[in-house]
Amino acid sequence: MNLGLRLLGLTLGVAIVVWLVAHADAAALFGVFPRIGWGFAAILAARGATIVVDCAAWYWILPRAERPAFTTMLTLRWIGESINTTLPAAQIGGDVVRARLLQQRVAAPARGAASVAVDFSLSLFAQILFTLLGFVLLARLGDRSGWWPAAVSAALVPAFALLSWELLVRRRLLTAAARGAVRLGQHRLAAPLETLGAALGLIATSRRALALALALHLASFVGHAGELWLTLYLMGLPTGVAEAVLLESLSLAARSAAFPIPSGWGAQEAALIALASLTGLPAETALALGLVKRAREFSIGLPGLAAWAIAEHRRPLRRPPRS
Repeated sequence: MNLGLRLLGLTLGVAIVVWLVAHADAAALFGVFPRIGWGFAAILAARGATIVVDCAAWYWILPRAERPAFTTMLTLRWIGESINTTLPAAQIGGDVVRARLLQQRVAAPARGAASVAVDFSLSLFAQILFTLLGFVLLARLGDRSGWWPAAVSAALVPAFALLSWELLVRRRLLTAAARGAVRLGQHRLAAPLETLGAALGLIATSRRALALALALHLASFVGHAGELWLTLYLMGLPTGVAEAVLLESLSLAARSAAFPIPSGWGAQEAALIALASLTGLPAETALALGLVKRAREFSIGLPGLAAWAIAEHRRPLRRPPRS
């Protein structure tokens, strides 16, 4: 998607948020912010912890001899998160950037791109499982229509797992794509696909590492729900764990489904408001929750963009693999 369409989507999403704010009770909406106060630092710490967990998942995917220092990969993970949440990058631009930055820091550049491809797929798989849990909770909390999306999500689990396994581990789909490119005379496309396939063969070989990475991504999504619970607690409206998981999983799913809109502006806030009644929250509280999430994103993302500028300026030489 070109920049013009992304900016159009961003403008539309921000307009939706502005419209929601303009039609909300201002006193009820903004009255929760003073209650948070310095507790906002705890919210930032909670999100920082999930970034560390996500980075650990990515770290374990790489072979031991190819891993940069964990702090280096953590910085790249932070940069990727910052780009996805603050820039019109269609929610995946940050992953492209962290792949490119990692390629500059490993002896075999293709492994950098391959590790991000595997990490992204495992994270998406974990989100499908997390969304499935949200729909199950939605149905249990009284909305019987929640069983239909739960069934669809459950059907996606084996389908996505099989597709990822064939593409990233067995690599048969990737090999077929490379052969098809050769037959069509697209040798410039076939060569990178073959290189990526070879790199994947050196990364996605340990089932234990893949299982650990998937478990860490699931833990990260649970941590997101914990952050939401903490935010509501600091706002003076504590809620149950199930309600927090429901709100986080389904609002995150709505945000991801609206991937053409950078950072899911409008989709996340509208989903929170729609789910608020099921969890006993006023609509203004749900909207305030969405605004706190946006404030947290910029508080972490803007310094991350500064770190990106520094990382681009300091282009390290690729280090040789460990013996």
